[in-house]
Amino acid sequence: MKFFELSKKRNNLRRYLHNAPNLSVDLVASKKIGMNSTTMNCSSLLILLCCSFQLATCISQNELNELSRKFKYYHAAVRPAAPDNFVSDRNGTFFNIPVEMHLMATRIVNRNLYLEVIIAMTWIDERLRLRELKDRFPMPLEYPTWHPSLVFSPTVTSKHTTLAPTTGTMNSYSTIKTTVECQTNAWKYPFESFTCTVSVVPEGDETLTVTQFHDLRSDTQKLLTNVFLGDYPSCSLEFIFRSEWPRALLSTFLPSILIVSSVFFAQWKRRKIQILVSLAAMVGILIMLSSQRPYTATTLMDLWLCSNFIHSVFLVLIDLTLPARRVRYTLMVHVDEEKKQANPVKIMTTSETEHTGPLRFVNHVIDYLMKKEYKPTTTVVTACPGPTPIQRQITTAMLGNRKRAALFCVFCSYLLFLLIYATIVIAID
Repeated sequence: MKFFELSKKRNNLRRYLHNAPNLSVDLVASKKIGMNSTTMNCSSLLILLCCSFQLATCISQNELNELSRKFKYYHAAVRPAAPDNFVSDRNGTFFNIPVEMHLMATRIVNRNLYLEVIIAMTWIDERLRLRELKDRFPMPLEYPTWHPSLVFSPTVTSKHTTLAPTTGTMNSYSTIKTTVECQTNAWKYPFESFTCTVSVVPEGDETLTVTQFHDLRSDTQKLLTNVFLGDYPSCSLEFIFRSEWPRALLSTFLPSILIVSSVFFAQWKRRKIQILVSLAAMVGILIMLSSQRPYTATTLMDLWLCSNFIHSVFLVLIDLTLPARRVRYTLMVHVDEEKKQANPVKIMTTSETEHTGPLRFVNHVIDYLMKKEYKPTTTVVTACPGPTPIQRQITTAMLGNRKRAALFCVFCSYLLFLLIYATIVIAID
């Protein structure tokens, strides 16, 4: 009695799973109605796993007896000759195998791509028509049937086959769950595009035709990784994604721009501050240049860091070769003790040009040829009463015209480099 009840439940389950190959179509229809994508993905995955588990474990004694009777005269090396398997065109007649692809999940892992794909193939084997059976059942391993000779890239993780006994329709389900190595152009780093391919290639004269493709991933996975279906006659999926430039934008591009800007604005400070900031900037850029090396080839990142380093060196050379101008203010105040009023006084301003570096003699010659004389200027002010006399000297730094012109040239050069670099980044795609 218990055995009868167990057989009855198993038959009911088979009838429910009888249309297992059409589950993906129903799932796509439910998605169009408005079903949540995440819920749909989870439910579809669970249903397919349930189907594969039941199909891999449930087979009755009656089905096993029918298979043993059929396989007495069955040879797996002989290809089925059902007319529905063949298609004809101007190039000839070919054994056609319809293919359905179900993309379940993708995840970016260290410039590689982890993916889950289910590939379903269908053909008719007229020798396996069992009139006495009605429900679809899995094919046991001890009864091997004819399968097309295929090359999967990457290799298949699991594979099972089912048979519809009334029509002799064979359904082969191949599951791929692995991490695929991706190809890229190293010189485009960090703006390179990674390309990964999943393909199925027949070794014989069979042709594979992709009839349906269902993308069952979440919206986030679709946003990060784009997928394209290969053109006929190839049976492949091509994945394209980018994963490097957001991190590089925060770790390299923004800090290097701030470093060069700091060196540029430090030219308005004292000599010690200029030299300290410039040397620290060059050391920082060299450290970034040596650490950002994921490839052995020269990349766009190397071009960026080298250009920033060169502009920093130019700023240091300008500071060392061009004269540093110091302006000294001398303040002298005389207060009339009787009237307790401050008399007009003079502020004597003197200008000195200080030449340093190995080219100081050349700078003296240039000053002489240009006949530039820095004459002091006098300003009359009124001072408040106070102790007499008062004498104070104030020294400030000012940029000469030549240094300002050199800094302007470096600034224009850096802006031109940024424009050219942005053009290259946009044009490579």
